[in-house]
Amino acid sequence: TLLGELISRKIIQKKTSIPTQEIYFKKSIKGKPYLVNSPVHFNVSHSGGWVVLAVADIDVGIDVEILRPVNYRVAIRFFSKEENILLEQLNGKDKLSLFFDFWTLKESYLKLLGTGLTKSLSSFTIVRNNDDFKLKENINNRHEAVFFQQYNLAEDYKLSVCSYDYAFNKKPKILTIEELMHNES
Repeated sequence: TLLGELISRKIIQKKTSIPTQEIYFKKSIKGKPYLVNSPVHFNVSHSGGWVVLAVADIDVGIDVEILRPVNYRVAIRFFSKEENILLEQLNGKDKLSLFFDFWTLKESYLKLLGTGLTKSLSSFTIVRNNDDFKLKENINNRHEAVFFQQYNLAEDYKLSVCSYDYAFNKKPKILTIEELMHNES
């Protein structure tokens, strides 16, 4: 969490030229962090050895997860019927990979909205078409106008970003702690 704040301050300072000591964070009623004195939007996530940050001119959500063994009853409880049907067709690493695709995509969407888990994960479906993902609201069966991007961060990790704009970076910029602490570029 502390590293997430450090990264946020450093990158936001570069993007806005606001001195780091003048960057003030607040949280919405549902807990989504935002900047008090800037129109820049950001979101942070961490898992395992990674801390990730998305910064944009519009709302954005990001989630990273380390691939680890899961009890697939979690999917039955939290995923939509369509997502569970796709998971049931797979085994082993393919099933685990798709589970975390769905999980990180769903989390990135909830973080975009800023609702937290007050919006049920099963109230919407991630629709997969090859390597492209779209969102379908289950209540009215309409496709929500959001865009997803997944990145290959490291083996055994899934990284997903969600935004109202499709203009994502082609690949993530990776900084080590040393670069973060010493590099001003």
